[in-house]
Amino acid sequence: MKGITGYLLSAVALALVGGVLLSAGHLDRDLATALEHVAAQKYDDVEPTYETAEKYYDYGGRLPWVGDGPAHDIRAKHAALHYLQKDYAAVVPQQTDPVGSVAQDNVALQLVIANAVYRTAQSKMKDKETTLAALDQGIASYVAVLKNAPRSEDAAYNFELLVRLRDEVDKGKRKPGPQDLVLKGPDGAAGEPPKMDSSMSDFKIYIPLESQERQDQGVAGKAGAGKRKG
Repeated sequence: MKGITGYLLSAVALALVGGVLLSAGHLDRDLATALEHVAAQKYDDVEPTYETAEKYYDYGGRLPWVGDGPAHDIRAKHAALHYLQKDYAAVVPQQTDPVGSVAQDNVALQLVIANAVYRTAQSKMKDKETTLAALDQGIASYVAVLKNAPRSEDAAYNFELLVRLRDEVDKGKRKPGPQDLVLKGPDGAAGEPPKMDSSMSDFKIYIPLESQERQDQGVAGKAGAGKRKG
């Protein structure tokens, strides 16, 4: 009897493990598809996948051999999804210190939030005073990121970019108001698809020579200008 009970318990345990692995496989497949959609700027079907992944990774983070890494990564990707759609309100936590409210070891999410903080402040730029205030807000956000990750090249680049811009606006070298900046970060740059130039005037078409024409041209570097047949 004890032997049968042991077999049954083992079978149940194996079934549970198999179910977990199957769900994990489906989730990995869905996440791979979501990344493809984000790259193609097709965001409609990505949100449910990220929400589901956050729940699974939150549970998985309680296991010592999993940790918080996967959960941090998916939260950064989820925030980046909203950032790319310019939904900055969904990215920035309703805290006095938005960047400081994020886990210190989730630098990727901190950087997305810092970018969103600046983009939100940027919409309020009208005159010199509001422009400098918005730049100060963005600079403070990147300072908060750099406190947790001093070697973050993207945060350092954005910090220096805004500091230089503030100096130019303050000294009258640049007009105040919203600035067309490309910020670095794991989220990429929010914007629109590239515009294609329909003009073909700059294109030159080269037609390869036929074998007889190549013989008529002679030795490379020694023959004179040949005449194109046809």
